[in-house]
Amino acid sequence: MQEFYIECITWETTFNLDSEITLYVRHGGAAFRICYDPRILAVSPSVLDQHHESYRILHNDNPDGEFLEVAERLRKPFEELMTQMAPPMESIRHLHSYLYPPWFILEASVAKSSSHIQPHFKLALSRQEFMRPGDYVTNNFLQAHLSPLLNSKLNQYSSRQVQVLAQTPQLVPSRVLVDGTVYFFKPWVSGRVHGYHELQSYRKILADTKASPPLLADARICRLYGLIIDNDDDVLQHYPLDNGEEDHSGTRLVGLLLTCIENRGTLKDLAPWDDCTNEDRLRWSGQIHHAVECLHNAGVIWGDAKPENVLIDMEGDAWLIDFGGSYTPGWVDEDKRETVEGDWQGVQRIDDWLTRWSRQPVTRIKRSGEGEGRRQGESFEGGKEVGL
Repeated sequence: MQEFYIECITWETTFNLDSEITLYVRHGGAAFRICYDPRILAVSPSVLDQHHESYRILHNDNPDGEFLEVAERLRKPFEELMTQMAPPMESIRHLHSYLYPPWFILEASVAKSSSHIQPHFKLALSRQEFMRPGDYVTNNFLQAHLSPLLNSKLNQYSSRQVQVLAQTPQLVPSRVLVDGTVYFFKPWVSGRVHGYHELQSYRKILADTKASPPLLADARICRLYGLIIDNDDDVLQHYPLDNGEEDHSGTRLVGLLLTCIENRGTLKDLAPWDDCTNEDRLRWSGQIHHAVECLHNAGVIWGDAKPENVLIDMEGDAWLIDFGGSYTPGWVDEDKRETVEGDWQGVQRIDDWLTRWSRQPVTRIKRSGEGEGRRQGESFEGGKEVGL
């Protein structure tokens, strides 16, 4: 049976017991917005008291597990209604059904003197209200980074051409099939600044792979193989326009097709285990050093060097992922972020970290470029997200 997944919960951050609480939930082939309005719940004092208590816990962000308990308690009364309304989710379906699901707004109501929530369907979202994924390709900031990829004749697909083979626990498509080849799908998130840095890195990797094939041929790194670009008119046909409102349609970048690395887990997951040998750790260290040197020779900075951004494939080899720039404190110093020197600092700290789990030091020969402080590419602010 398909699980329910709570994508987020919203409430007023300034303390206010009259605040509404809204849940955003995925289930089956649909998305739901569940609204708890204290003005509606006020007909039942006991239900209103419970709503106030839920708000207090959410507002305090209680670390003792009560937050999750509240989220589940608020979702639970709507399970049956969501199951009735959601289209079934097939084992293999197209990506557009995830990106553009039917959205339904549900509302909590209650009878007088009752202590039970009565789930109520309010309405379905129109096209004007639907928050469209991705960014318009005409966005001036995106254009500067996307145009070279579009001009390079990189493969482009619509989400209707992409079949979903697997999902993350958050119900986000991960492994996908396009033209008989399996890729990793990474959604393009609007406003995620280091995404532009990532496009720049993949553009350099593509350009140098074509210009000098041996340069990156044997580097185990994540690569870009295609762009998923959708036309609003095509994918939003089932979202009606509000009466009298004008549609503003366009073409949007909604995702990237990357190397699909069938893996056992990240370096952080695997290196500490007792069944991991010193030979494994030494081999991974060597592979990381080699991949970083290949990237630098191609003019690309890894950026966020840390064990979470190294995947170990099913054959036991290490792959570098996530070229979105930025840095993680403890692995790379802020003043060395997105530099050659910062990458080698991160690599050395990964070696030191591997040594903690080994019975002998993990030592490497210093590579060309280690210790150099030359900055390559632009510097971006923003958090990190491991997409693979």
